[in-house]
Amino acid sequence: MLKSSALFLALVLCAGQTYADTCQAPDPQGEYRLVFEDNFSGSKLDRGRWNTEFLWGPGVVINNETQYYVNDGQFGYDPFKVADGRLAIEAIKTPFDRSQLYLTRSIYSASTVELLWRVPATATGYEIYRDGVLQGTATGGSFLQSNLRDGIDYAYEVVAKDQNGNSLVTAQLTVNTADRPRSVTPTPFELGLNGSIYAATVAEIRWLSPNRAQRYEVYRDGALYRNLMGADYKSLYEVGLVEGRDYEYEVIAFDRCDLEIIRQSLTLNTGNGITPPASTADRLVIRSSIYSTSTADIAWNAVSGVRRYDIYDNGVFVTNTDGRSLFIDDLVPGVDRKFRVVALDADGNIVDQTTRVLNTADNSFALNRQPYLSGIITSYDSFRFRYGRVEARARMPAGKGLWSAFWLLNAYYKQDEPEDPEIDIIEAIGDAVTTANHAYHFNNDLDGDGYFTDRVSTEGRATISDFSKNFHTYRVDWEPQRIVWYVDDVETARVEGDQVSDEQMYLIANLAVGGTFPGPADSTTPFPARFEIDYIRVYQR
Repeated sequence: MLKSSALFLALVLCAGQTYADTCQAPDPQGEYRLVFEDNFSGSKLDRGRWNTEFLWGPGVVINNETQYYVNDGQFGYDPFKVADGRLAIEAIKTPFDRSQLYLTRSIYSASTVELLWRVPATATGYEIYRDGVLQGTATGGSFLQSNLRDGIDYAYEVVAKDQNGNSLVTAQLTVNTADRPRSVTPTPFELGLNGSIYAATVAEIRWLSPNRAQRYEVYRDGALYRNLMGADYKSLYEVGLVEGRDYEYEVIAFDRCDLEIIRQSLTLNTGNGITPPASTADRLVIRSSIYSTSTADIAWNAVSGVRRYDIYDNGVFVTNTDGRSLFIDDLVPGVDRKFRVVALDADGNIVDQTTRVLNTADNSFALNRQPYLSGIITSYDSFRFRYGRVEARARMPAGKGLWSAFWLLNAYYKQDEPEDPEIDIIEAIGDAVTTANHAYHFNNDLDGDGYFTDRVSTEGRATISDFSKNFHTYRVDWEPQRIVWYVDDVETARVEGDQVSDEQMYLIANLAVGGTFPGPADSTTPFPARFEIDYIRVYQR
């Protein structure tokens, strides 16, 4: 277990409700007190308490599920119904408009993309244009191209035709193969500490900033050298070094609870000579990252022979810079913003240029082509906690392929906690209405190679009366080295030992359709399906 050098407790009062983000270990003799509660007493979901987007991002498919989790007002459907002191999360069949194309794409490589669309009711053929030039025709709902350049925006238009050659509907889409999925080679969990030498007396050490890092201690030659307070530190610039002398650096990252996350060391000696510059490419490629409906950034690679870059926003000159990124904070969902980056040599001559179109509107509805819409609520932004009693009173739907769940997930999943623990308080499979499923999952490094790739699971099942006809209380008591599950205040499972997580978690409730656990929905599955929640409460000692 990691040692804490400080204790932290933040309590914020909001709309009469106490929210807690806690780091303190519980007092084993203390009484439980309420720290988070939603009785769903209003007329709509409190979005100050609940996010309605999955942590992995809008529309991301996991577990082979077949629903799309609808965020705030998407597609004209709200899956969150609040009435009579209860929340109902509703899943429905996706109401596709058969007059629309729902144009999207799959990117297979740096040069190959496939356009995909839904077939309108009376369409018999399609014309496909790229940057205004006819590329070909199709009779089905797809078109493959394999002559693209990586990192270039291509503007496509698909025109649906009826049997008489009349245009029925058109759809446009900007495609850039830089957006393709990229395989990530597993690496040991580390800071990635490295150094660069700029002169005989000047160097810099750099590290990767863990997502939950709050401060860093930097040691030089065994003594505390810098205490860097804040999450944004990723480097330390050093001047006045002695050439030919070894400097031993160690960087330790601490989280908001002042728990050590990870540490790493390196030896730096400016006598080794100036560190060669990073390698450059021959062509300019822009990549983008979207952070919210209004914020994003673009970044581009270094290009051989280039000294500076001109940036244009919808044709308007923005800046000339030797940097290789631009942050944008005034985007409007549904409105294209076209950025052009021009790479210039030392004499101001153009070496290369390319564009990047940003639009923060979520197109995942088309992208995933999911046959069902549903909802998820999480306390990711409002409430994270360490240890406590978590309880919900709920009624889950019956039906083949329905998968209701109330669970806890590590607050920094897939970022800088390699164990990635998860506590499933209740998973209800719609065609097994008398079974409550419980589980505790975490990753481990069983062979000691530094890779946390071994998933360890403890699963339990309890027999209950029909969860679709009656409300039941589902609870977990999570304490140091112990997790205990209850249904209607009767213990149904427990896990004890050092494997029990001490990392902050947050609340999730969702209604999935299909997937590896329940299997697919079928013609007997009733829609709309309703996961009804009477209350959710968290207590801490």
